[in-house]
Amino acid sequence: MDVASIATHYLSRFKKLYGASTSQDQWSALNAIMGCRTEQYGQIYLSCNSCANLTSRYQSCGHRACNQCQNHCATQWLARQESKLLPVEYFMVTFTLPFELRGLAKKNQKVIYSLLFNCATSTIKDFGLNDKNLAAELAMTAILHTHTRKLDYHPHVHIIVPGGGVNRQRNEWRKLKNKYLFNGYKLAVVFRARLLSEIKKAGLMLPSTPKKWVVQCQHVGRGLPALKYLSRYLYRGVISNKNIKSDDGTFVTFQYKESSSGKLKKRRLRGEDFIALILQHTLPKGFRRARDYGFLHGNAKRILHLVQLVLKVFIPVHQKIERPKFICNLCLCTMSIIGFRRPKISPG
Repeated sequence: MDVASIATHYLSRFKKLYGASTSQDQWSALNAIMGCRTEQYGQIYLSCNSCANLTSRYQSCGHRACNQCQNHCATQWLARQESKLLPVEYFMVTFTLPFELRGLAKKNQKVIYSLLFNCATSTIKDFGLNDKNLAAELAMTAILHTHTRKLDYHPHVHIIVPGGGVNRQRNEWRKLKNKYLFNGYKLAVVFRARLLSEIKKAGLMLPSTPKKWVVQCQHVGRGLPALKYLSRYLYRGVISNKNIKSDDGTFVTFQYKESSSGKLKKRRLRGEDFIALILQHTLPKGFRRARDYGFLHGNAKRILHLVQLVLKVFIPVHQKIERPKFICNLCLCTMSIIGFRRPKISPG
């Protein structure tokens, strides 16, 4: 069982129930998922370098909502982040959009998601500058997630923060002296005020919201484990095919791990509802889910190299990450691409 076959099977029911409310971006995602690794996206022809075995493979759709694609992109992203790691303590700060604003976010995704990024990162930045013991510009890697483990709509931003920053006035690196970054409650107060203010400026109608918002600020040790965790959900859809447990023709059952207990749970939905559950997490076209700030930004390589020099970080020679090779099913040797067949229709 996989998302593509389930989407194909329940497509007519989905159109009847959700067709009118499905956006163009979601239709594009659904079309890509169903057509991935079929003649829709063309074909590549392969020849074994050892035994001259000839074969062919259908091409992937390359859509970020597809759970069969983008593994290479995730590997490349993680490699870039690894090259920026510092020998300091790391923290993960999570800013969550309250329930009352989720309906507004669904209807105005590009605006609300952008404001969520801007307000969350500016809050951390100002806390770093105003902290009397730190007084430094912090760097961040921020990633937008829109789902819970049950796949319900739950927009939030995870921000990985190295425990130190650059003080430009004194031109020096300042490192945190303990395993504590900022108070989550204080972060939430500032974040709430900024986001509500920016939503009003955007001309959107604000519903009533709770006075207390949730911002979690936790120590995560070194940064690599947290980055690996976030990379799983960066490019490859919101559910793995292996977590789909059954499809009886009417209901689809999938498995997830409950965050509070760590236990495996199951959720059962009608097939058309399952498709809608997945598609609601489709991002607007061109919207960047992962963003770097401060000296981790791509335009700040000079400052990053200076920080690495101060911290005596060994900088390995950059090596290009090659795509996985095609393997011959007869002799297990590598295969070479010898030709292409154009897609049946233009991808989109």
